[in-house]
Amino acid sequence: MDPNQRKSAARALRGLARRAEVVAFARAAKARGMAAWIVGGALRDRLLGMPAAEVDVAVSGDAEALAAGLDRAGLGRAVFLSRDRPGPRVFRIAGKRPLDVAELEGGSIEADLRRRDFTANALALALGSGEILDPFGGLEDIRRGRLRLVRSENLAEDPLRILRAARFFAALGLVPDPAVLAAARGAAGLFGRAAPERVAVELSKLLASPRAEPALSWSARAGILPSVLGRAISGPRAARLARSLAVLDDAAARRMPPERRRRLRLGLLAVRLRLSPSEAREWLQERRWAREETRDAGLLCGLVASARHVRSRREAWGWLLEAGHLAQDAAALLARLGPPERRRARSLRALMRAPRRTVAVNGGDLQRWLGLGAGPRIGELLRAVRLAAAMGEVSNRRQARDWLTGQVRPGL
Repeated sequence: MDPNQRKSAARALRGLARRAEVVAFARAAKARGMAAWIVGGALRDRLLGMPAAEVDVAVSGDAEALAAGLDRAGLGRAVFLSRDRPGPRVFRIAGKRPLDVAELEGGSIEADLRRRDFTANALALALGSGEILDPFGGLEDIRRGRLRLVRSENLAEDPLRILRAARFFAALGLVPDPAVLAAARGAAGLFGRAAPERVAVELSKLLASPRAEPALSWSARAGILPSVLGRAISGPRAARLARSLAVLDDAAARRMPPERRRRLRLGLLAVRLRLSPSEAREWLQERRWAREETRDAGLLCGLVASARHVRSRREAWGWLLEAGHLAQDAAALLARLGPPERRRARSLRALMRAPRRTVAVNGGDLQRWLGLGAGPRIGELLRAVRLAAAMGEVSNRRQARDWLTGQVRPGL
């Protein structure tokens, strides 16, 4: 990178060094005679024109003593993060904006950067002088949108970095170069060592990205997608599965909030894997996904399956009431599964726009009106009367009571 480009990079990074929490940290480190740097992801993200939510810093001395001092000074609560991790100690200063403070790995900033995964992350900004350390050409790689390894051995040290390469491809637009793919294939057999919790974190970020299919297809070529998903699928099927997610890389999906994109892609993966709702929940529980996303993926599986059998207006209204807050997501998923499903999704969406009639009836009302005890029968009748209200068959509580009475007598 030429001097002008380096100066431009330095200007882009100045704001990070001026953050209040970083200024306080730098002063505390200097008072203890420690050298200090901003390192890694925050620098990369700012150079890509993206916000840096939190900053990682490294110090040449005792990170624990420094973190405790910042805690006492009121910058935030010091939390030890690396209890179960090999390598240098890391402490989080959990204040208004988190600050992670790590001790140098390898004894020097140069050795620390050498142990990092990709050149785009092997950057440091010296607090005080403002000097940018870029020993492996990360600035130029970021400028070119390229992902390169610091050392191929670093993938074998932590095979999760293979999936992280795919995530950077999806989330940051950094395209892995051929050497990354070759090294990933060489280390793919070690990927099973990665803890499911860590895999879930990386995959979650990948699936929330604006475009996921190219990164998933890269993961399939790297030979890790079956292990990422925790499913015994062949390489060719993994490649087909990855390509099938291209339907959720369209312009409409890119406009969705990240959480919704992730939910739809999880649902689509479950559908493409031909899982039942209960199997989808079990799969994601085993892969350590959050409870809410696990539940929603299972529900979406079931809603897509049941929507394929909707034939009448009554069945369509019943489907909408069952879908509840997931109706839009289930229709969006259905619309991407092929022409017949697309037509059905259009019909369901048209019905969603129709006025939704309701009548205020609860389980206690049914028990009083019909003389029934608590039990599943109450739930069945509540669903039935809500469907009748949605279709305009009853419009007030009196009509609802008369309608229910007529239903119970024949033993509906």
